[in-house]
Amino acid sequence: MDDIEFSGFEEPKDFRPPSPEPTTTEFTRINGQKLTVHLPPKHSLWAHWLWNAGQSMTNYLDKHTGLYKDKTVLELGAAASLPSIICAINGGKTVISTDYPDIPLLKNILLNAKENIPELLDKSFFVKGYIWGRKNEHSLIQENQIVLVDESIGQFDLILLADLIFNHHQHENLLQSCSDLLSKDGICLVTFSHHNPQWVDRDMAFFENAGKYGLGYEKLYEERWSPMFKDDVGNEQVRSTVYGYKLFRI
Repeated sequence: MDDIEFSGFEEPKDFRPPSPEPTTTEFTRINGQKLTVHLPPKHSLWAHWLWNAGQSMTNYLDKHTGLYKDKTVLELGAAASLPSIICAINGGKTVISTDYPDIPLLKNILLNAKENIPELLDKSFFVKGYIWGRKNEHSLIQENQIVLVDESIGQFDLILLADLIFNHHQHENLLQSCSDLLSKDGICLVTFSHHNPQWVDRDMAFFENAGKYGLGYEKLYEERWSPMFKDDVGNEQVRSTVYGYKLFRI
């Protein structure tokens, strides 16, 4: 683990306002069911917020169960893991929720699974650490330590990326993972907001570069949410819009 650095994930100082200590909130599904959502303490990978794009993706998945029912699902950068949990609830055959192999992140996903889908944990829902761009390596928690395992985590019918493309330094690694881990007829569902309106071109470069990895893309939807942070710089309508795209093999 000593050779793994977080620097590629760090954003500029004052990119976001100060964050709260560990919190618990509720997410209301489109059918009215409430799910308990635990968020970790302030983290360099921004897992301590319940982002609009993750909630939007969760609603979309709740409406489009045919994308994953009786199929295999992988979530990258899961954080609170709402999209993964919904896929498990709605009949995903095997759902693997992953984030960077860091104990607080993975334990938080486990906590949310134990709270909301205890009957599915380690049956159809699994939690693993995974470093984007590494084809044959994932990790497990053993005795509160992260153990890297040199084996493939497979290929998936649906790969989920909720609010990840703001991290421009990781675009190539994300696309590499999508290319390596997507099944022949699978799709990657990508949701995002333009958190900094000055960086729209940098955000969209993710899709422009997809072709280098044998992937095409298509816009699915856009919807308006309340802005995550009212006092952020830039056009509020741009910052509060969530977009949904899909990637597919070409």
